[in-house]
Amino acid sequence: MPSIYLLAIRFVFQYFCTFFLPSKMQFSILLFVCQDIVIICEYVLITFTVHSTCVYQVGGASVILRNCKFFLLTILTYFLLSAAQHFWIIYNMIAEPTTSWSHALIVLAFVQRLVSLVYYHACKETALTVSDPRYYEENIDWIAEQLSYK
Repeated sequence: MPSIYLLAIRFVFQYFCTFFLPSKMQFSILLFVCQDIVIICEYVLITFTVHSTCVYQVGGASVILRNCKFFLLTILTYFLLSAAQHFWIIYNMIAEPTTSWSHALIVLAFVQRLVSLVYYHACKETALTVSDPRYYEENIDWIAEQLSYK
């Protein structure tokens, strides 16, 4: 459930950053940093959740990794795209504050927004996967079956 709150916070930050960007650069930078921190917190939260499962504790990290690798790839891609977009926007605002966004920055923002849809879906899917009760119960038969399934 905390991951849903982090996603909501992330969505609000993303909206307000573009709203305040032209007039209050310091506030926009603060929101950019907060956005990136929320992405890192999302990763840490999922990591702690994975480490607290019974499957991980009995050595079934490959089972969890197999079910969560899409999330790991998505969060890395999304974080890199977001950080690149934030740095590029800040650089443009400092170097040339009166000019509009370049075509490449618009394309980067568009790709970042598309990846954000995949990121939100992956977060929700991973949260549902990790909340499966079989990961927390000592169901040795299911764990052995998952470990043998490669």
